[in-house]
Amino acid sequence: MKANPKYLIYHDLIGLYAYAKLISKKKNEEYNDIGMIIDDTKNMLITEKNKITKKYIKKDHVFRFKLPSEKNDSEEHMLEVNGTKIVGRPENRLRTLRKKRWLR
Repeated sequence: MKANPKYLIYHDLIGLYAYAKLISKKKNEEYNDIGMIIDDTKNMLITEKNKITKKYIKKDHVFRFKLPSEKNDSEEHMLEVNGTKIVGRPENRLRTLRKKRWLR
């Protein structure tokens, strides 16, 4: 998947590796490793790590997504997204991007 990080929140998040922390926590708190995203619903991200499935409410968390690299380099690229930016159905997030581009 080769996606521009600027538009990643409008793409399908399934298959990305993610980290999360609660919005209400302190700024210096570290992100928890939540695993691979296996489903993206309107208000939740469902992840799997070590064959354990967990659900995370989007509006209550800040997420960091590990971006797939184009090369096999050792650098990891991370994108931090507030969960309120990705609330909504995945197919509707793409529609909002098209509307924004069209209105310009």
